[in-house]
Amino acid sequence: MEQKKWRVVCYINQFFGQIGGEDMAHVGFSVKEEPVGPALLFQKLLQDDCEVVGTIICGDNYFAEHTEQATAEGVELVRALKPDLFIAGPAFNAGRYGISCGNMVSAVGRELGIPTVTGMYPENPAVELFRKDTYIVKTAILSSQLRKAAPVMASIGLRLLKGEHIGSAASEGYIIRDIILNEEQPQNAAERAIDMVLKKIKGEPFVSELLPPKFDHVPPAPPVADLSKVKLALVTDGGLIPQTNPDKLKPNGSTTWGHYNWDTLVAEPHFVIHSGYDGTWVLENPYRLFPVDILREEVAQGKLGALEEEVYVSCGNCASVAASKAKGQQIAQALLDKGIQAAILTST
Repeated sequence: MEQKKWRVVCYINQFFGQIGGEDMAHVGFSVKEEPVGPALLFQKLLQDDCEVVGTIICGDNYFAEHTEQATAEGVELVRALKPDLFIAGPAFNAGRYGISCGNMVSAVGRELGIPTVTGMYPENPAVELFRKDTYIVKTAILSSQLRKAAPVMASIGLRLLKGEHIGSAASEGYIIRDIILNEEQPQNAAERAIDMVLKKIKGEPFVSELLPPKFDHVPPAPPVADLSKVKLALVTDGGLIPQTNPDKLKPNGSTTWGHYNWDTLVAEPHFVIHSGYDGTWVLENPYRLFPVDILREEVAQGKLGALEEEVYVSCGNCASVAASKAKGQQIAQALLDKGIQAAILTST
């Protein structure tokens, strides 16, 4: 008698679902009761033990703009297919896609109580949000590396189904989850510590069991000697933009920024695109995000040389370190090109 196979459901975005690119990112959910896109590869990798019974597809913008509603909608679609394992992505370094995959695996695991797995580039903004909720396999930055990431995802998913041991993040290829588990070692802690100290003294390579966080060292800019002689600009990551969104900022994982004349911005329709905080208070009084009124008083009193009429806006929600660096460098260069000597960065 043939052994019953586990049921697997996959989640992908509109691009991998073969619906379209950015022009179709607005589409809502659709369900194919068959493997589509990357799900075809997972079907091949898991064919001896599992069957991909459905592929759920959703546009990146639809999910990003209706995150809570889309998550609930997606979970119900997964529930209807009665899976034993849920696989999302992989999302690589796509910010919106990562957010949707992360929300889906987190909610499906929590509400349906089944194993979940996804894959992302370590700097995807969704990694830090969801790494404790599921197994996020490390991927390369580009989707062309799908065939390298999928076997690792499939292996972890299958072993979760079988109740087999999953090793450490370093040995298995997933992103560290900060979950402490008891694990037998051939040496006790004192012996391992002494071994590491001896290797360090000898200049030999070793791997610490307690890895400290790595932060970039950013030297502070020199202080402004005399504010009465400088032109100052206001910059924010709070996402206050014109309603037309001419620079195509995103609610999360945004890689773009804009600059807008302050008086025009507040006089015409505007909104807060940032989805990581309640923008009601900013819309009620935009000066809470941009203290233009106070700084104009400083200029009138001669305490500040001049205030740049344009404000510079980005959206910091779920932005990767790499994207933030790039935006910061671009904004800084734009300020230098206009002869601006100082800036104030306001946040949420």
